[in-house]
Amino acid sequence: MLDSLLIKNFRSLEHLEVPALGRVNLMVGKNNSGKSTVLEALRLYAGNAQRPLLEAIAQEHDERYRVRESEALDAESLLPFQDFFPGRSFPMDDTAIEIGSGTSEDDRLQISHAMMEESIGEPELLEGELINRIRRRYIQKFEADLFPGELQQVILVRKGERLFPPVKLLNGARRSSAYDATSVPCSFIPTQFISMDELADEWDRIVFTEQEAVVKKALLVIEPDFDNLTFVRADGYSPSGVRTRPSRTAMVKLKGVDRPVPLNSMGDGMLRVLQLALKLFAAKGGFLLIDEFENGLHYSVQEKVWGLLFEVAERHNIQIFATTHSWDCIESFTKVAVARTETDGVLFRLGRSVRTSDQGRVIATVFDEAALQNITQQDVEVR
Repeated sequence: MLDSLLIKNFRSLEHLEVPALGRVNLMVGKNNSGKSTVLEALRLYAGNAQRPLLEAIAQEHDERYRVRESEALDAESLLPFQDFFPGRSFPMDDTAIEIGSGTSEDDRLQISHAMMEESIGEPELLEGELINRIRRRYIQKFEADLFPGELQQVILVRKGERLFPPVKLLNGARRSSAYDATSVPCSFIPTQFISMDELADEWDRIVFTEQEAVVKKALLVIEPDFDNLTFVRADGYSPSGVRTRPSRTAMVKLKGVDRPVPLNSMGDGMLRVLQLALKLFAAKGGFLLIDEFENGLHYSVQEKVWGLLFEVAERHNIQIFATTHSWDCIESFTKVAVARTETDGVLFRLGRSVRTSDQGRVIATVFDEAALQNITQQDVEVR
């Protein structure tokens, strides 16, 4: 669990420090203050910024993430992942994106752009077999003119002392998304709804476990007549009536109703709570990231949902980061954070500094549980 957070040189966040974090953290701030950017940074940190994750985040913003081999590029062409860096361009010096604890560099993630010289060494005998090792030398962009050989542009990713294989930006083979033992479990719930097939997969992992009971308890918060849940496979059809790939859909059993009811017919609240509960368990030992917590949730049920998240996060060692634009959400979070003294709840506000020395950069103002007891809407204006 992160005790604090430092993000440097990532998108609009030039140098953001959050000096104290809790088990459950809520971010507030006006539009374009950097809340979603913090969630992206945490996704990169958890997943060690490996290529599939870099591509997924770039695609979500319609940013460039791949170059075709047939594509002609010149010196001014946009390369993959440039938009991650300040000014949406690769730095000329050794400036790197940094994400991690603000108090310790040992496990901090660094992402940088460099030039790479790659060569094949002389054959070596290893366990009775001749092998050719690939030798790589990394060169900063401003030094590239000093090396006459062929150089490739790459993204370098380092976490603590470990340097991951380079991400080649031009004509490089995509690395498989094999399991990385050093990555941190991470579930991300975006503002839009998650596909039902993805939720069905999460349900299959917890069915017949104690976690299944927690999911059902969560759904009772929205619908008191809820009795049971299952996912069924259904044939899909296009608007023109053509049969498409089968998919799965959630069906619920309601008290007093003698047939299954589609969960999608019961409103956004049921679907949002199902997402929160299922993705919560997929984050065991890691992070649960929620963009705009209040989406689909009436203010009257938010306190109960926060209570469930606080309880499960403590029990399963999950650190939660959520964003909001809603004062109702802040009030419900505050009530739960103050009442549950065994679980740290922290609210922090992001905004542009008015200090001349900060040059208008985004800064964080932290409200711990003691400060939350006296918080007012004026303190955390989110509109």
